[in-house]
Amino acid sequence: MTVDLHGKTAVITGGASGIGLGLAKACLAREMSVVLSDVNESLLADTVSALIADGARAIGVPGDVRSRTDVEALREAALEAYGSVQLICNNAGVGFSKPIIETQPADWDLVLDINVRGVVNGVDVFLPLFLEQGEGHVSATSSLSGLVSDPGLSLYNASKFAVAGIMESLGLELLEQNNDVSASVLCPGPVATALASTSAATTGSAIGEAVAEYLARGLAPDDVGELAIAQIAEGRFWLLSHPELAFELIDGRLAAMKDGGQLFQADAAWTDQ
Repeated sequence: MTVDLHGKTAVITGGASGIGLGLAKACLAREMSVVLSDVNESLLADTVSALIADGARAIGVPGDVRSRTDVEALREAALEAYGSVQLICNNAGVGFSKPIIETQPADWDLVLDINVRGVVNGVDVFLPLFLEQGEGHVSATSSLSGLVSDPGLSLYNASKFAVAGIMESLGLELLEQNNDVSASVLCPGPVATALASTSAATTGSAIGEAVAEYLARGLAPDDVGELAIAQIAEGRFWLLSHPELAFELIDGRLAAMKDGGQLFQADAAWTDQ
């Protein structure tokens, strides 16, 4: 089912930078209004000011996706500003890199609260609005790390696998309802964002040097945002920034399962992307 986004309103969490800002720019290119939310109030204010200076219809609403109250306030601010919302991109998230033996209970609480509970709050708050309107699209940002696991990323893998599973189940439920409300999940590969530094500041865990270098060689966030919004408009559920890499990894994992139920280990080709 294609999704008509032209001239509509989008709400994007984690929207002050990175993929969130890339999604916002792609929406603005389609003459949409955007409501950006971020926990970094000063960066959000600067980002929204720059967009408005370029002629965008945009507002910023500071908030923490872990707080249901903040997400409800985000919805109300969007409705007050633009009257309706047709797209929610649950994009806010943090990275985390540490062997599982070193991962503490507080780490699990923090990362799962942001990466998973934040998505659940966005779905819970915006889905009833879309169903009442009879139109809307719910998207969330997972990762290739939500499709294939890696050593040292157990907590991050867990959170992103959860997001992919939640959104896949939601998408199937919405298909059964046969209305104009739909869902998608964004599973980007390497993207050159500030995820390493922002996540370290939030979680206290530095992303490993190899992971940071891998991300630095990735696509520009604006390119990922454009790919994602274009794929939503086309009616795709799985939004892939690196489809060939995704398929290679998924096929490798499936082959390992069939070959005596072995673990799949990505070769150097993955990190060389």
